Amino acid sequence: MVMRLSRLYGKQIYNTRGYYVGYVDEVLIEIDKGRGKILALGLPGEKVGVPYDRVTAIGDIILVRSKEE
Repeated sequence: MVMRLSRLYGKQIYNTRGYYVGYVDEVLIEIDKGRGKILALGLPGEKVGVPYDRVTAIGDIILVRSKEE
């Protein structure tokens, strides 16, 4: 799948249990491998990183696997 990184910015992120996690503030990529590495979430007063390999779906929102899975 090919998608412009700019389309990810601002998308809401939910975990697979249906809880709101945050929104995409930054995307870190591995240049040498050409793939996503981390989605940096913008949360009130902090930034949190979600490993890109936990992303399960990207559409109107982004779904990531819960830590419990």
